[in-house]
Amino acid sequence: MRKLEEKFRTIVQSEFARNVLTLTSGTAFAQIIPLLLAPILSRIYSPNEFGRLALYLSIVQILGSISCGRYELAIMLPKEKRKGVQLTLLAIIITTIVSIISLIIILFFSKNIAIFLGDPKLSKWLFFVPLSVLLMGTFNALNYFNSREKEFKNIAKANVFKSLGGNGFQLFLGLSKYTSGGLIIGQIVSHFFGNLKMAKTYLKNSTAIKNTKYANLKILALRYLDFPKFSMWGIFLNTTSVNLTNFFVSSFYSLNYVGFYSYSTRYIGLPISLIGNSIGQVFFQKLSEERDNGQKAYKIFRNTFKKLVLLGSVIFVPAFFIIEDVFILVFGEQWETAGKFAQLLIPLYYLRFIFGPLSLTNIVYEKQKLALLCQMLIMAAQLIVLFSAWYLNFEITNLILLQVGVLSGVYVYLFFVLKSVVKGKI
Repeated sequence: MRKLEEKFRTIVQSEFARNVLTLTSGTAFAQIIPLLLAPILSRIYSPNEFGRLALYLSIVQILGSISCGRYELAIMLPKEKRKGVQLTLLAIIITTIVSIISLIIILFFSKNIAIFLGDPKLSKWLFFVPLSVLLMGTFNALNYFNSREKEFKNIAKANVFKSLGGNGFQLFLGLSKYTSGGLIIGQIVSHFFGNLKMAKTYLKNSTAIKNTKYANLKILALRYLDFPKFSMWGIFLNTTSVNLTNFFVSSFYSLNYVGFYSYSTRYIGLPISLIGNSIGQVFFQKLSEERDNGQKAYKIFRNTFKKLVLLGSVIFVPAFFIIEDVFILVFGEQWETAGKFAQLLIPLYYLRFIFGPLSLTNIVYEKQKLALLCQMLIMAAQLIVLFSAWYLNFEITNLILLQVGVLSGVYVYLFFVLKSVVKGKI
């Protein structure tokens, strides 16, 4: 008994646990804000309007995930701080270029894109996509730089600023009867506030930033070229596969169903953003330190897996039995369908909760080709699901059930792939 108590105390007092707790507490507070406002926002905005937000965010997330060329992942890797600063600058420059390119495309094709997605009214809001992509890409780069510097408190504060700013604007615009774009504008504002806080850590290195030359950036870009060559396409496939369902539902069912589906994934995905991502950031930092020590690296992987399984069980198992009633009670009767979707999706999100943080293993070991193959497998599975649903004319609940079954099997298989990477077998 005493040994168990000592072991528990060691885990709780470890640097890993402290860093996770710091990130989780900040993220938790950031998530409490939208949770408190959710019963109000769900009654101000309609499922149709949340559906439009989901389509907008799907586009932004796909572009934003690749807007840095995935060089943000390399920020953690160099030993020299100067190179970390320069890689952050490189990532921000690339995301600026991607934002400009997206603006040019939208200037010519906004109406066509909106019609293709099944929501012509989305057209005018697409012009905000480049700004959202720029802010999201910058946020990602600054986030990794803060992780490199172990500024986990600053990351936690940035998440709180981001949540306060975004949700505050959504509420203000909703109460002002400006509901058509209030949700979208709130999302733009949220990233702006998040960047304000995290930029402070980076700008402390103003001398290194000013002294950075084109040659420095070119050398680093070539050194970590595998990230845009392989990891960028991997995250593109991953983000696209996750958001593809929104596009499919909008085109083949209705915008209302997009609202229900996105609302369900938003709230059952909270444990991933609240706890899973925090564990992932600390896991990434610790595994990066011990990657050359096989035994320690595998121990970190194994212990993180056990923590994720335990936490996931505590969260998702009870949620499965009460989630539908909770949706009706908290968000209102009009969101009953979203509650039903959430219950069906819980097994899949439990596995994503576990797989998400551990998937950073491929990045630490610079297995970009393998990571790309993993994402290709996930994308292929998603396309098979959507094609089957279209060909067999499935109802939307059958589409979700097929999606859960197929993707769950894929995630279980990929876990064993990651385990092999840490053990040095791949």
